[in-house]
Amino acid sequence: MLSYVFMKILEMRPRSYDRRMEKVSRGRTRKIKEAVAELVPERGNVLEIGCGTGELAGLIVQRGCIVEGFDLSPSMVRAAAERREKENLRDKFSVKCMGVEGMDDFPDENFDVVVATLAFSELNDNERRFALKHAARVLRPGGRLIIADEVVPRSPMRRLVHSMARFPLLALTYLVTGTSTRPLKDLSGEIEKAELTIQKENRSQGDSFALVVAIKKDKDRT
Repeated sequence: MLSYVFMKILEMRPRSYDRRMEKVSRGRTRKIKEAVAELVPERGNVLEIGCGTGELAGLIVQRGCIVEGFDLSPSMVRAAAERREKENLRDKFSVKCMGVEGMDDFPDENFDVVVATLAFSELNDNERRFALKHAARVLRPGGRLIIADEVVPRSPMRRLVHSMARFPLLALTYLVTGTSTRPLKDLSGEIEKAELTIQKENRSQGDSFALVVAIKKDKDRT
């Protein structure tokens, strides 16, 4: 799991990003995206936060969905646009260069699903709150929020081991790119504060990775 710290370095070469992440993570990134895609209902409208090169969007489109994605990195957006053309996804996948602050432009209750993989760990506290607030707003009643990301292990011993092993990689990444990521302390709690209901949370990789699914309840039926 610690290999995901290298994401920011690998983003410097977007055209080979997916291949290099697969190698560094020993195939875990692809499996994560496949797991997320399987949780997306077929033939829905999907918003992807931090779409990167569009690999997950491509998997979701295979389920008959239409995906709108955005990413803050211009180079990653260009790579996603190239994938869109190469895989003939023009009518199914759109991508724009922006950060989460642009989410307030999306209409209310416009999406069946909002997804994000390894994106929230790149946001600061205010950005995460803003993103979750607007994710809840743009979801239709009964819609799903699906987030897969690094998290802080729950036991003190695992937290200590994880932190000690992660620090050298974190320092290297920051020296090379000037940016980094940080595991999330209470992802489910933050989601619940956005008035979404946790449906399930699966922990893996030494309790340092979480796949969380939440739903937007129909207030008229509660």
